[in-house]
Amino acid sequence: MKEKIADYLLDISKLVFAGVVLSAILQVEGISKLAVLFSGISATVIFALIGFTLARK
Repeated sequence: MKEKIADYLLDISKLVFAGVVLSAILQVEGISKLAVLFSGISATVIFALIGFTLARK
């Protein structure tokens, strides 16, 4: 069960990272690039760390 949750969290971290990259490329109007990059990278790191921690146990 933990392995499936870990895989799910790692997939979510990849999707968040892809969304951050796409938003930077497409230059979404009305949103600060710095805020998007900071929040997206933070979420990616948090999900990846939790996923890797669950996968290791």
